[in-house]
Amino acid sequence: MRRARRSYPLACALAALLFYLFALVAPFIEIRAYGRFALAKLDTGPEQFMVQGFGLAGALVFIVTLVAPALKLGLLTITLAGLRRLPPGLLKLSFRIYQVLAPWAMIDVYLLGFLVAYTKLTAYAQVHLDTALYALIGCMLCMAAADSSVDAEQVWRTLDGRSTRTPAPADGMPQGCHECGYLNHVGYDHGPGPLHCQRCGGALHARKRDSYSRAWSFLLAALAMYLPANIYPFMVLTSLSHATPYTIIGGIIELFQSGLWPLALLVFFASITIPLVKILLLGYMLITAQLGSTAHLHFRCKAYRFIDFIGRWSMIDVFMVSILIALMRFGEFASVQAARGAVCFAAVVVLTIFAVEAFDPRLMWDAEHALHE
Repeated sequence: MRRARRSYPLACALAALLFYLFALVAPFIEIRAYGRFALAKLDTGPEQFMVQGFGLAGALVFIVTLVAPALKLGLLTITLAGLRRLPPGLLKLSFRIYQVLAPWAMIDVYLLGFLVAYTKLTAYAQVHLDTALYALIGCMLCMAAADSSVDAEQVWRTLDGRSTRTPAPADGMPQGCHECGYLNHVGYDHGPGPLHCQRCGGALHARKRDSYSRAWSFLLAALAMYLPANIYPFMVLTSLSHATPYTIIGGIIELFQSGLWPLALLVFFASITIPLVKILLLGYMLITAQLGSTAHLHFRCKAYRFIDFIGRWSMIDVFMVSILIALMRFGEFASVQAARGAVCFAAVVVLTIFAVEAFDPRLMWDAEHALHE
């Protein structure tokens, strides 16, 4: 039975990796308009971002749709396949990197962005969905099954059982590892050097380094980018020599007017509400933690977990632009150009993710501990 539980996530990871490799080489989507034909693969969107002068946005899309999923699936497959064969030190490193990369593999968000792009493409062209799209859907489903079925604690315990490390004495100061969850017992005479987890090798720290200053820096930068991201057009659509700029709000209104209100609500929450809620909630947590407030600690912890989970879903509009600029390349007849708003919005998404990661939620409980000392 245990072997069956171990083989299921490995089979899902292998299936997801095979689907992904096929999606890389197969055509993704084809369109016909004005007597012309256009074909796009997964890497066409990032390439067009760079051709149009938005290299950072192209690099971001390339990393989260091509590099991160490949590394994540490859590392998970290596870890599960070699759990009892390969050197534990190598597997611990690969599993640590897998856990770090997991939120950045955004195939599921990319497919939602494709759904929004598809509604716009059908208004201008005849669309043919090709094999890479179905392979990508299969990859997403298998990846989700693998992620949900992997027992991370069991993997760490298995690797820990094969390790030759000598456990530290249990009378030391307890120090939890934020990467694998292992409770280390650090001796009081450990010396001035950096501490590392005895199970996974990750760096140990009572609090994240410069958490307040780094979190505030990322948060204020995200706030500075939020207004131009919603004011400037995120793309310009040219149809029969008539150029129409689209802002995020304008795109949402168009979806409503087309009767696609569920999709319009999805884009509204992902592109308008979620970034703003993340900025406001994290600002609230930073201020209350620095003031030493003990109010609503449980709510603040739940809010932190919420914004940590939800941030990646704001990439829908960036992926939509990536798909449209990859396909709508018919010159003056029909074309899509990325605009500054898309770059500003991509910056908002990344900066808010970095801000949430930089903030240490344990700081919120320091005031509570001080009251009981």
